[in-house]
Amino acid sequence: MMNAKIKRKLEERNKRIIQAIIKKMEIICPGSVALIGIYGSFYSGDIHEKSDLDLLIIITDDRGWGLSSCFILDGIGFDIYCSKWDSLEHMAEYHDPYCGNLIDLEIVYSLDKEAEERYDQLQKKLLKKLNSSLSAEDVEKAKGFLHKAESKYVDVMINNDIAKCRSASAQLLCYLEFSLYMLNKKIVKYGIKRIPEEIKGMEILPANFLELHNQIVFAETVQEMKESCTEIIKIMRNCFQGFEKSNHEKSELSANGLRGTYEEIYSNWRNKMFYSATIDNAYLSYQTVASCQNFYDEMANDFAIKSINVIKDFFPSDLAKTAACFDIALAEYLKLYEQMNVDIISYKTIEEFEKGYLT
Repeated sequence: MMNAKIKRKLEERNKRIIQAIIKKMEIICPGSVALIGIYGSFYSGDIHEKSDLDLLIIITDDRGWGLSSCFILDGIGFDIYCSKWDSLEHMAEYHDPYCGNLIDLEIVYSLDKEAEERYDQLQKKLLKKLNSSLSAEDVEKAKGFLHKAESKYVDVMINNDIAKCRSASAQLLCYLEFSLYMLNKKIVKYGIKRIPEEIKGMEILPANFLELHNQIVFAETVQEMKESCTEIIKIMRNCFQGFEKSNHEKSELSANGLRGTYEEIYSNWRNKMFYSATIDNAYLSYQTVASCQNFYDEMANDFAIKSINVIKDFFPSDLAKTAACFDIALAEYLKLYEQMNVDIISYKTIEEFEKGYLT
């Protein structure tokens, strides 16, 4: 527990810093500060002898930027940073978990009642979002941070320099932490030092996440770092796949939903498959079968049907066999037409087309 004398000294220091800011405001930009509030360790009480003072300073015009300053006082670094209302409005939309300024804040100065009410309304907006059930929009926001982590995973995997790998893996962890906070509708309350502790108590937490998190921090070799980053990305992906399966409602396939899809496959991909075999173009065959696989997967994602796996039968050294397997898969898809009593629209001559199309 902190010595009471030291605590009083720190509180007196904080008081004088705030008074200095207000005094400078009155000199260089009177009326430019809407609010000043204390957040962070001195709000939560989680302080030590070297704790700095975290201040939220909301300014109303550009003159207020003159209050900003970075300095060292008695061996402790301080950052007097100003923000405008739009930064708090962004926080209120809950785009990331660093929005504690709108939840845990002791207001020590306000321009007027209107400023306090504006802050209060933004706080209520954020609290409403945090207290609501997890929505599809929330999951998408969290997934956005997973995608950012995956981009850093690429940097880990393509580098063999431990410094570069450490830098990328630290950012990877940061984005994954953000993702978990968003999934759990939480905010970072106690700063970086307590993030693992806060994550530990979360309801949505993939098994072994914290163990892998720790392994990355303590990795002594590039290989250890790569292996742990690979595993932590895998478990986070699996976590989101579970959400997608539970939240995604597939539609029942109807004749109208199916009609024309066989012909589309035939038009977009079948002829290319056989043409690529004729000219022995493995790249054309490869990209064509991959594109068709995406179509099959999308149909299975949207409708309660099994996805057809056509890409497993790609043989770069035997494109004729690949094309033949493509037709086998297409015949499997045609069974859906038979089940739904849907006819293939096919013409032998241009005259038949004209007659059918114009009827």
